[in-house]
Amino acid sequence: MEQLGYNDTAKYVLYWLLPGKDLDIGLRIVDCDTDTLSMIAVVPKFQYFRMFVNHKDMQFDTGTIDDGVISGSPVLPAVLSPKSVERSFQEPGWQEQSVGQEPRRTRRNLMEQDGQHCSFTADNDSEDSECDEEWVDFDNEVAEDDDDLYEEWVDDKLEDKSRGKSKLEHDSDYDTDLEELQGSDVEEQDSADEVEVVDKQGRKKMKKKVKMRRWRPEEMKVVEFRIGMIFLSVQELRTAIQEYIVQKRVGVHYVKNDLQRVRCKCEDGCPWFLYAAPDSRRSTYVVKKYVGKHTCERNWVLKQFTAKYLATKYLEKFRADDKMSLKNFALLIQQDYNMSASRSKLERARRSALKQINGDELAQYNLLWDFAAEIRRSNPGSTMFVNAKDGLFENCYMSLDACKRGFLSGCRPVIGIDGCHIKNRFGGVMLAAVGVDPNDCIFPVAIAIVEVEDTNTWKWFLNTLKEDLGIDNTRAWTIISDRQKGLINDVNALWPDAQHRFCVRHLYQNFAKQWRGDIFKNKLWQIARETREVDWQQFMDDMKEMDEDAFAYLDAVDPRQWCKAFFEELPKCDLLLNNICEVFNKYILDERALPVVTSLKKIKDQIMIRFFSKRKEARDMCGTICPKIRKKLDKNIDFATNYEAEPAAEHLFKVTGLRGEYEVNIKKMECSCRAWQLTGIPCRHACACLRLERIKPESVVHKCYSIEAYKSAYGHVIMPCSDPKVWPKMYGPAMRPPKFDKQVGRPSKKRRRSPLEEDNGTRMSRHGIIGHCSVCNSTGHNKRKCPELAALVAAQEQAAAEAEAADQAANAAAASEEVEAADAADQAANAANEASAAEGAEAADATDEATL
Repeated sequence: MEQLGYNDTAKYVLYWLLPGKDLDIGLRIVDCDTDTLSMIAVVPKFQYFRMFVNHKDMQFDTGTIDDGVISGSPVLPAVLSPKSVERSFQEPGWQEQSVGQEPRRTRRNLMEQDGQHCSFTADNDSEDSECDEEWVDFDNEVAEDDDDLYEEWVDDKLEDKSRGKSKLEHDSDYDTDLEELQGSDVEEQDSADEVEVVDKQGRKKMKKKVKMRRWRPEEMKVVEFRIGMIFLSVQELRTAIQEYIVQKRVGVHYVKNDLQRVRCKCEDGCPWFLYAAPDSRRSTYVVKKYVGKHTCERNWVLKQFTAKYLATKYLEKFRADDKMSLKNFALLIQQDYNMSASRSKLERARRSALKQINGDELAQYNLLWDFAAEIRRSNPGSTMFVNAKDGLFENCYMSLDACKRGFLSGCRPVIGIDGCHIKNRFGGVMLAAVGVDPNDCIFPVAIAIVEVEDTNTWKWFLNTLKEDLGIDNTRAWTIISDRQKGLINDVNALWPDAQHRFCVRHLYQNFAKQWRGDIFKNKLWQIARETREVDWQQFMDDMKEMDEDAFAYLDAVDPRQWCKAFFEELPKCDLLLNNICEVFNKYILDERALPVVTSLKKIKDQIMIRFFSKRKEARDMCGTICPKIRKKLDKNIDFATNYEAEPAAEHLFKVTGLRGEYEVNIKKMECSCRAWQLTGIPCRHACACLRLERIKPESVVHKCYSIEAYKSAYGHVIMPCSDPKVWPKMYGPAMRPPKFDKQVGRPSKKRRRSPLEEDNGTRMSRHGIIGHCSVCNSTGHNKRKCPELAALVAAQEQAAAEAEAADQAANAAAASEEVEAADAADQAANAANEASAAEGAEAADATDEATL
């Protein structure tokens, strides 16, 4: 440094940079020989490192500069390569000096000059610092926490050489065979790195120092213990023992397990043994006795193979696939450990893993205060607040600033509202307000979580939404919802001038309860889709001819709420269904089963990713209108082949088609069918006129479908939230989940489908089939509930009794006839016998007389 112009050592500070580290964490000061030894230890592996000089108030000579690399210098410092030197232990003060080099300034030399005595070795620098008060340790020296860097850089051989130990020590330490230590009786010592070995003949050998090696988490893949292994805590040691038991499938159990010692042994007859205890010098746990041989057989049932262990091992698997079935989970365990677990243990492990991933459902209600503050902090202008009543959760509302700005600037004034059930432990209902973007896709505006879906909650949500969007005049707005009585009253009260449309599918579900069949279904949809009032009236008359009650049912519903012929033309939207909300409910289906904060956070992240992907899609769009609108326009252009346009005046045409004649005004963008006015997209009649005038149909599409409007809707960025650990602490009042009634059985996860919905199963639905009673052949009931069943049963019983009596009488008559016939036969037989006897007697008498 003096040759480079640094004459005064008090006016500069010398640093060296740890290889692979940045300046803020890897810079170390060079102040003593210990620092120099550390630098020398790095050289064999990295060959070079960077050094820095901190200049203070230093004055240089005009002819001297400190940059020898750029400008050069007459005399460069000699570069010396470190090499091993055989030292003579007969001269303790001997120290090798290079020719032409000043003696090295060591701490020992300085101490001896000051008349102090302190033993200095490379192995114990802490003693030097205690003896020498002039040497001060700086914060940027190699600290105790940098042991991992030292072990990573320093080679074992170089470390042994740099210790400066005697030949005797080199012959007896660090080269101890592990098998010799494992197979011998090791006495417990006070020092963690010195053990006394007893050989097989019982002779005690000298104390041998065992290299202390720290346990690392990556060694969990194949757990192997050895004497001198260091564990930072007793929990780390217990985790390693548990992993060892599961990998080896052995019956190891704890003999002593506390903060003072951990002693483990295997089954009876097996020599495996481990003893570990704290080391006061390092504040760690060290394995002091270990016998690693097993003579026992492997087990299929292990006490350490717990559900908590499985949850910890497969946590990342469940993070990647939170819907993993228990069957697949069991297969993974079998492949990894060659063991099986019970279904209840698998269920507990999966529940524990998902709880660690998604959070505790009960504790997250108190976290809502902090999450709301984080939403307002990360996305300024966003609205989120939580309401509690008597310490119980009541409701919460969330609307991101990017969603509000994009909806008001790029979307049409149409809002769909609907509610869906939350499927977590405490239940609830999630209310959603969804708009329509320029590409006819969903555009989330706001969501809310309430306890139940009723008139009060809808009134609160609609009022909050109106105030949040800053809507004063509701005349231009259109609300689409289900046909719920309480919701109708709330919309009429809070949005009095807005057009309220009903979902025709829900209207048909109520209609089909009394009038079934495709004939009624098709006629109802014809009425709803017709855009001209004249054609609408004609279809209503057809319904009246089919069934007057069905006509009366539909006529009682305001046609402005479900028929296109009476829709307003300002919103440029002819939707008949509330599918935008149904799609959004499906979009957040998985998130609705999570705890409340996790659910809201994941929904917010989904919307954030959706905005980014939409902005990316907008950059790749071609033309002037959005892709879905182009498809609709191309469809109308294809239908225009069946229509003939005739000019009547400038921009005015007469169009003749299959269903009649229509008037089209290209300049006003109007057609007598009203389809162009309702949607803002040229209808088939208008396309026929544009074809005649050679005008591009894209040029007359309403600007609400333009790519510029699309970019305006998704042009705002939703900022991500930070880690929950750094969320603002609001210290809100303690809040518990809402009251809920636990239902019997497993909670349902699937929605109950309507009978009218399509079933993709293997059996055909019997919905709509009219059944007949097998007793009376009437409809409306079956045999079990037939009113004539009792009389029929009584008549059947009476007929059976009469038949039984007739059978008994017939049997009795047959029996009497058999008896009479038997008597007659007996009498005939007796008479024949008597006649034969008389004839025999007469013959005998005749014979006697002849003889005489």
